[in-house]
Amino acid sequence: MSAALSLSGGTDALAAGEKSLDPALGFTDCSIGSGAAKLVARCTTLSVPLNPDATDSSETLDLAIARIPARRQSGSSDAFTVLAGGPGQSAIESFPAVAFAFRHIMQDHDVILIDQRGTGDSLRLTCPQGADSLGVEFDDDPARLTESAQTCLNQLESDPRYFTTSVAVKDLETVREALGVSQWNLYGISYGTRVALHYLRRYPDKVRTLVLDAVVPPTVPLGPDIASLAQRSLDIIFQRCADSPGCFEAFGNLNTATAELLDSLKAQPRTITYEDVASGKVKTMDFTWQHLAVTLRLLSYSSQTASILPSMLHEAIANDNFAPLARQAMLQTQSLGDSMATGMHHAVICTEDAPYMSIDADKPGEAEASYMGNQVVSSLLATCADWPVGTVDDDFRQTVESAVPTLILSGEADPITPPSYGDEVAESLSRSRHIINSQQGHMQAPFGCMPILLAQFVEAADAQSLDTSCLERQHVLPFFVDANGPLP
Repeated sequence: MSAALSLSGGTDALAAGEKSLDPALGFTDCSIGSGAAKLVARCTTLSVPLNPDATDSSETLDLAIARIPARRQSGSSDAFTVLAGGPGQSAIESFPAVAFAFRHIMQDHDVILIDQRGTGDSLRLTCPQGADSLGVEFDDDPARLTESAQTCLNQLESDPRYFTTSVAVKDLETVREALGVSQWNLYGISYGTRVALHYLRRYPDKVRTLVLDAVVPPTVPLGPDIASLAQRSLDIIFQRCADSPGCFEAFGNLNTATAELLDSLKAQPRTITYEDVASGKVKTMDFTWQHLAVTLRLLSYSSQTASILPSMLHEAIANDNFAPLARQAMLQTQSLGDSMATGMHHAVICTEDAPYMSIDADKPGEAEASYMGNQVVSSLLATCADWPVGTVDDDFRQTVESAVPTLILSGEADPITPPSYGDEVAESLSRSRHIINSQQGHMQAPFGCMPILLAQFVEAADAQSLDTSCLERQHVLPFFVDANGPLP
């Protein structure tokens, strides 16, 4: 272990399941999350070299670690960890809101949460508010995007070249060694699946089980397919509305009407007044087609939020009432912005994705036909134009081959990681099983009986033996036909 490695905190840390951890590591009582989602945990920090490959490791950063002890004593020395999405989200901050999905696993397994470097309390790389590099708020002015990224770069406290996935997996291994965990049971969500797969590549014997929820294949750069995949998801949602008598009778053909609405906003944005539900204040904004596109995309991520989309669109189309869409546009982008470390996001995307794409590779026909248009890749490349390329392993883009027990989860209507991505990854994981949930969006762990299946998988380390018949009783939330909700 490097001489630069150290842990800080108190010294009392023994509880159920503590036998695998050295009590001198310095965990102290803490709480993570807020409100009803707050969880009691044990916290510490681990000092690691900023550049783990440098001979002079004097520059360090502190990784934030939270541990939730298993509720029951067990003889196992393995632990469960969640690798957050984004890239740029904090595992510690995001876990409490979804902890119910892992409640059965938490009975017998310690949960160890590590804020990946650049996120949360692990030297979070923050940027001024502005367009991000994955099209949450895309911009048609490349110069403005490049300038915004440069402003961000100039204010970062540390060299962003060392905040990539290839470095982060070394941190994960360092934490495992420091805590005395024999093997990880890894759960990765979205970008976290990229981290999980690369960790598996580097440290294959340190992974006991692997869950890949909304998987990103190593061979696929994020960016070129965003527009076409977003359109695919919206088409599935609109088709479900057309197949639902109450929804179709209330709103008709939303494909054509939404396309016409986008064209109308391109010709003339609407100046609207709406109530900001977060502050209670009345605000005025120019609602553009970009605002609508962002709202369509973000609401498509979940079947719950998709359930309110047709009614809001109908209000704008039929009654020229854009207030519901405006509120959602602001809520969604603000929520994502608050949870995302944009500098770390840029550090990953500009190193691991942007170099592997070009405007010509943007499938211009498909992108142009989508509601997002063909600006996603050009916006990403403009953001990354002057961003330094960071540390990336030579084999980073290669397929990962493994016999580690793996459960792959996909949502049929996922707007960014479609089931085809899961199929691709499954081909090289010989003990994997791919489950696709009908009509669901991004992230499957919380829905229906999936928490029970996850616990059964982690316990048995065998995906093939799972009885998934309970998923057949799972249904998505019906569409709201008005403010009162779905039809009876």
